[in-house]
Amino acid sequence: MPSPADPVVRWETGTRELAPGVFAYVQATGGRCIANAGLVAGPADACAVDALFTRTMTRAFLAEAARLSRASIRCLINTHHHVDHMLGNAGFPPETEIVAHVRAKEEMERVGLPIELLKRFVPNFAGELADASLRLPDVTFDGGALEITAGGRRLRLLHFGTAHTRGDVLVLLPEERILFAGDVAFFHVQPLAFEGHIGNWRRIAGRIIDEVDAGTIVPGHGPVGTKDDLRAMLGYLDLLDTHARAAYDAGVPVEEAVRTCDLGAYAGWGEADRVEPNIARLYAEFRGELDAVL
Repeated sequence: MPSPADPVVRWETGTRELAPGVFAYVQATGGRCIANAGLVAGPADACAVDALFTRTMTRAFLAEAARLSRASIRCLINTHHHVDHMLGNAGFPPETEIVAHVRAKEEMERVGLPIELLKRFVPNFAGELADASLRLPDVTFDGGALEITAGGRRLRLLHFGTAHTRGDVLVLLPEERILFAGDVAFFHVQPLAFEGHIGNWRRIAGRIIDEVDAGTIVPGHGPVGTKDDLRAMLGYLDLLDTHARAAYDAGVPVEEAVRTCDLGAYAGWGEADRVEPNIARLYAEFRGELDAVL
């Protein structure tokens, strides 16, 4: 796996089999609203991890799932509430049961479907949003874990608290040592914390590294990787935290802190404009304004 110091890492859209019947579906660039998904397929049924964003993305993923397995997708796990991972819910068959953390469903209900805002945020996808519809999870769980059987395998759904969002779910296949991390993990793409808590995210990333037995990690954005890639992402968050804390303590405005931030080894990671919302979020954290999201 390339190190974070490599200036540019590229990957193609496609499927990678991680274990028999377990697939990562990654999308090239991992940029804004271009997320990853997963498929766990057994002889009797299959389970998807995340539904992607536009109709085109979801249809392509479902077509690939049908090519890989004849089993019906009986279960769909939403790793969190952001539209690039769950707006495609509506494209799944009505009989597919959608599972999420209770906090994720609450956030879906709170945010709703702000079409005009989305069109401004991702204008290149505006044409596919005109008739988008919101499909909420059918089943939720509270607390830290839920174990289900899907695709003929044991899946552990883990919630460690607020990282990228309040309702983040990690999907662990214990026997295969595979972790679908959702947006708790960004590899070779700068993470985004506009609704998260970077201090807690750093603690959660460390907990995954130390406590979760996973040899392969599928990030929400970026290529399939390992704990080394998660350590690299944690290094990015540490760098931003150290820089922002020094600037905040010195009374430097957010704009100046953003301008003077040297990303060093991470300068080649995609979505460079995320430095600004990330540092603004850290300033809010330092002011004690984000305690309610934990």
